[in-house]
Amino acid sequence: MISPIYFFTKSGCAWSAKMLPSINLINKTLNEEQRIEIHNIDDEKSQEVYENTIKRLRIEPNTPMMYNSNLGSVLSGYHDEIQIRKFLKSEKVPEVKPISPMPQFLIKSSSKKDFDNWKNSVILWYDKNKNDLPPNVVSKEKVIDMVYNQFMAYRTKPLTIEERLTKLEEQSHEPQNYREECERMNKELKKLKLQIKRLKNKK
Repeated sequence: MISPIYFFTKSGCAWSAKMLPSINLINKTLNEEQRIEIHNIDDEKSQEVYENTIKRLRIEPNTPMMYNSNLGSVLSGYHDEIQIRKFLKSEKVPEVKPISPMPQFLIKSSSKKDFDNWKNSVILWYDKNKNDLPPNVVSKEKVIDMVYNQFMAYRTKPLTIEERLTKLEEQSHEPQNYREECERMNKELKKLKLQIKRLKNKK
């Protein structure tokens, strides 16, 4: 009996979901003994097979992943139907370069200008990788809207007296162009210090 070829997948893995239709299509062309065994590692038995394979081969866990137990060869990560067929025939499969991570945005320490720059970089990232992204990837519009809403919520959240005091003290050390602004800040600073003093006296 021919040793099985395994395809390891996982619930919620977008790359596994994108690769699975090719596996199913190929299986239709194979006889029963040759068919690729599909293992969702969320299932206890499949997880045991997966973990034993990982330990035996001493490789990093990853999904999707194919394992040819006849040859001990592994195909890790997403591959299209053509590449899968090459793997099954023991032909060399071109190495797939991983997609670079999506640009990150630091909500707490970024300005509006930083957000605009990040937004442009995200749009470029989606355009660059549009042919390699899984079908159920979150759209760039939703990602940008989600981060923008979080950013604005953080910027407009109510500040405690201590946070307002710290912010004003930081601003007071910066060059000011307008006398009125300086006077306003100093008045508010004195007011906040007085409130803090009263709060401490009550404790």
